[in-house]
Amino acid sequence: METKVFEAAKDLRYLLERGYHRESALRLIVDKYQLSTKQRLLLYRAVYDAPTAAKHKEKIVTAERVNDCKLAIDGYNVLITVESGLAGGLLVLCDDGFIRDISAVHGKHRITSMTEKALSIILKAVQELKPAKTNFFFDAQVSKSGELASHIRRTLKGSGLSGSAYAVGRADVSTLDFGDIIATSDSVLISKAGAVFDLAGEILKKNHSATILTLNK
Repeated sequence: METKVFEAAKDLRYLLERGYHRESALRLIVDKYQLSTKQRLLLYRAVYDAPTAAKHKEKIVTAERVNDCKLAIDGYNVLITVESGLAGGLLVLCDDGFIRDISAVHGKHRITSMTEKALSIILKAVQELKPAKTNFFFDAQVSKSGELASHIRRTLKGSGLSGSAYAVGRADVSTLDFGDIIATSDSVLISKAGAVFDLAGEILKKNHSATILTLNK
């Protein structure tokens, strides 16, 4: 990663700490450093002011906390992050403690051989967490969401896990409504949730092929 991206992250953090609006501050930094679309997305997802980062971190729970709780999984958020990591895509450990990808493919997700591998790893990780019930929620407007949900429902039946998977109009709303704990790295969901487990991040920390960048100090 170019040195200018680390310098840009410091400058963006500085502006956010002083109350600049996120989008306005990001525009200034992108223009100053002549950043690419990918570099802009990296900063957008990774850099937070200290109070926001602290609030997000306070909501992170350990794997032990998930035991016997209702776990709601933000389907595409978790799936795409794991897929990206397994495929060698760039991941970033963000200021708020969450690991995020910078693929920006949410609405364009396509089922591939990597999808099956990622789902298998995710379901195995959920089994180890031993939640009381687990529901996956996928945005129905994304192509093949119904097929993904159907596949997960079939797999859950043979896994010993209680739960289901749904293609819904608003996966974010359904995720928040169902779970005692939600699995996501989406900042909007995190801000509204009571407790969050970074399922994709924890999976990828254990995967030695995943490249995780940090822009923090």
